[in-house]
Amino acid sequence: MSCSFNSTDCKGVIRTMTNNTKIPITQKETILVGMKLCQTHYNKFIINEAYSLKHNETCSHPKHDEYKSQSKNANKRSKNLNLEKIPKRLIPILNLDETAKICSLCRKKTDNDPDYNMLEEYTAPISKKKDDDNILTMGNHTYSFRKDILYNGEELKQFESDYQEIISQLTITDEISLSNKIKKMSNILYKNQRILEQKTIYDPDKFNNMLETEDADLIGFFDELYQGTNPKTKSDKTNNSNKKKLVSLCYFLASINNKYINGIKADIGSYLQTSGASATSIDTLANLGLSVSRMTVNRQKKIVSDEHEQSVDNYCLQNIEKMFVLNIDDYHNIHRRTMPSLLETHNIFHFVTILLNSNPNIPRIPCFSNNILIHNPKGIDSKLIIKKFENYFMNQIGKSYYESKMNYGKIC
Repeated sequence: MSCSFNSTDCKGVIRTMTNNTKIPITQKETILVGMKLCQTHYNKFIINEAYSLKHNETCSHPKHDEYKSQSKNANKRSKNLNLEKIPKRLIPILNLDETAKICSLCRKKTDNDPDYNMLEEYTAPISKKKDDDNILTMGNHTYSFRKDILYNGEELKQFESDYQEIISQLTITDEISLSNKIKKMSNILYKNQRILEQKTIYDPDKFNNMLETEDADLIGFFDELYQGTNPKTKSDKTNNSNKKKLVSLCYFLASINNKYINGIKADIGSYLQTSGASATSIDTLANLGLSVSRMTVNRQKKIVSDEHEQSVDNYCLQNIEKMFVLNIDDYHNIHRRTMPSLLETHNIFHFVTILLNSNPNIPRIPCFSNNILIHNPKGIDSKLIIKKFENYFMNQIGKSYYESKMNYGKIC
């Protein structure tokens, strides 16, 4: 495939002219649809010619030169004419084509030229008359009314007046942002844990009541979070579970705001250590923000142990005369752990002391019963043990198999 001009200047890609090719008007007779042009001739007859026509356009008005000579800027050379498509009302009197373009100077001069505006075919331009009656200014806003759209002028004036009156009477309160609500919640939880030394609240209803009672700005905050879980499409069981998860979420959000709010994390860390989780696992979850570190868990356990010891001492002092203590020997924990952890080799216990809650309706055990001391003052009476062993136990276990068999047969 070669260029239709087939000259020594032919270079580059060969293009086929189609109906979609924008062939300049001046080349319509030279370049026909179906011809093949190389890049050199395509640039020459198509691209360069179109560029030349665009930048060398002239006004098509018959009196362009005359009007230009009469203007104040006649001596100044204009680089680009402000050309526009000829208005349809001027086509009959100027005898121009619909695609012709004239400059704005010629358009204005034509309407004032007696040679044109006195003709029967001439149509005067429609002036854009300002109707001050249809313009309303309210404050810094200006409204232009049209009778064919929604409201006429009088109706919209009344509508705007009523609207401004209502706005002036409204008192719009500032809505508290989500970040401020989280800060308020964090302050409440910090006070409960660090100042009042209260335990973590896991019940959703109690947690919600606590927030709303402490700060009126938090009324509806927990309910708004709950509505975000799309509860209408879920069962009651799932919704109750989601409420508990939201309580945990609130504690975690508060802990991000204030790291000293770590009640729920401490509970999680204690549970993990009691369940046999390794120290590395606990510290890893602590780095993820889901638990406290292993050292913090140990400190919490030490505090709980000391508090328990003090509470037992106080209980014993208050109930010294009505207290039950059970000492169980040969006790074996059925929930023993056989695999050792980093802290213990096992958790088997052989002796257990149990402190029972006292019942004020149960009297204490007397030291004497019918003037007989119920306790053996000798402690361990070796003579009594030997006597019981010889007279009772030996009579039972000292018999041979045949004697026991014969006695058994007589009984049957």
